[in-house]
Amino acid sequence: MQQATLDMGRTRWISILCAWTIVGLLFTVQEIAVAKVHGGHVSWVLVGVIELVYWNVWAAYTPLVIGLAKRFPLTGPRFVSHIAIHTIASFLMAPLASVTEYFVSRGLLELLFRITDPGAPRPLPTFTGGVVSMGLTGVITYWLVIGLYQAIHFYHAAMERQTRAAQLETQLFHAEFENLKSQLHPHFLFNSLHTIGILMQENVDAASHLLVCLGDLLRTALERRDNEITLQSELEFVGKYLEIEQTRFHDRLKVHMDVPPDLLGVYVQSLAIQSLVENAIKHGFSVDSAAGRLEIAAHLHDGRVCLCVRDDGPGPAPGSRLRFGVGLTNVQSRLKQLYGDKSSLELTGGDGRGCEAIITIPLRSSHEDPSPHRR
Repeated sequence: MQQATLDMGRTRWISILCAWTIVGLLFTVQEIAVAKVHGGHVSWVLVGVIELVYWNVWAAYTPLVIGLAKRFPLTGPRFVSHIAIHTIASFLMAPLASVTEYFVSRGLLELLFRITDPGAPRPLPTFTGGVVSMGLTGVITYWLVIGLYQAIHFYHAAMERQTRAAQLETQLFHAEFENLKSQLHPHFLFNSLHTIGILMQENVDAASHLLVCLGDLLRTALERRDNEITLQSELEFVGKYLEIEQTRFHDRLKVHMDVPPDLLGVYVQSLAIQSLVENAIKHGFSVDSAAGRLEIAAHLHDGRVCLCVRDDGPGPAPGSRLRFGVGLTNVQSRLKQLYGDKSSLELTGGDGRGCEAIITIPLRSSHEDPSPHRR
C-alpha cells in the first residue's frame, strides 16, 4: 500500500514536470517564431533557458497551489473569502516565482556563456524587467492552475456521483427483481399444494409421490439464483411441474413441444415459461373438461426469441378484454426489469376457443447480468 502511494506520488510529480516543460517549449518556439516574423533575431539558448526555467519553477510551485486549492476550494458558503485568500496568495507567489526564475536562469545563462564563449557579450535580462514581466504572467498562471484543479475536481466529483447513482440503481433493480421473484414462489406453491390436496382424497400414494416431486421442484426454484437461465433448463423445470399437473388431470393433459435444438442454449427469463404454463392450466384445463392439449413452442423472429404457450381451453369470451392476472403481471414486470422495451408479453384468444401467451425477448446465447442501463 505504501509503495503504491509512493509510486502514485512519483507519477504525479513526473506528469506535472512534463506538462510544464511542454508549456515552456511551446513558449520558446512562439517567441522565436514571432521574432523571425518581425525580422529580428533572438538567441534560442537565451529564450529556451528563461522559458524552461520559469515554467519548471511553476512545476515546483504547482503542488503548493493545489494544496491551497484543496484547503480553500472555490465552492460552498465561504466562496468569497476563499477568492480573497487565493488573490493574496497569487500576488505573493507570482513575484516569488519570478525572483526564483530570475536568479536560476541568470546563473544557468552565465554558466553557459562562460563555457561556450567566455569573451562574448552577455545579453542577460535585468532584474526589474524580468521580475515585473514574469510577475503578471505568474498571477495568471496561479489562477489557471486553480481553475484547472477545480475543473478536474468537479469532473471527478460528477463521475463519483454518477457511479454511486448507478450502484444504487443496480441495487434497487436487484431488490425489485428479487421481490417480484419471491412473490412468484408462494403463488406457485399454493397452486401445487391445491393439486396435491385434491389427490389426497383420490390416491394417497400418488399424492405422496407428488409431494416428493414438489419438494424437488421447490428446491430447484429456491436454489436458483440467476435471473436468466438456458431455455433447456427452463423446459426441464417446466417438465417437473407438468408431471405434477398431469397426475392431477389423470393424463388428460397432453403436452406437445416444438422447440428447435439450436435454441436450447439461448438464455430466457427464469420461471417465465412455467408461469405461462401455470396460467394456461389454471384458466384453461381447470375450468373446462374438454381441454386437453398444451403446446409449448419457441422460434426466432426478426432476431428475437419468441416463447409461446397455447391451450385449447375455453378462451376469453368474444369481445371481452383480456387482462393479466397476478402471475402474468409478475412475468411482465420481470421482463420489463430485465430487457426494458426490448421485450413483450402478449395474450391472445382464438376463435372462441383456446388462448395463446407469447413472450418476446432479445436473442442471447451467453449469460449477461441484467442491469438498469438496459431500460
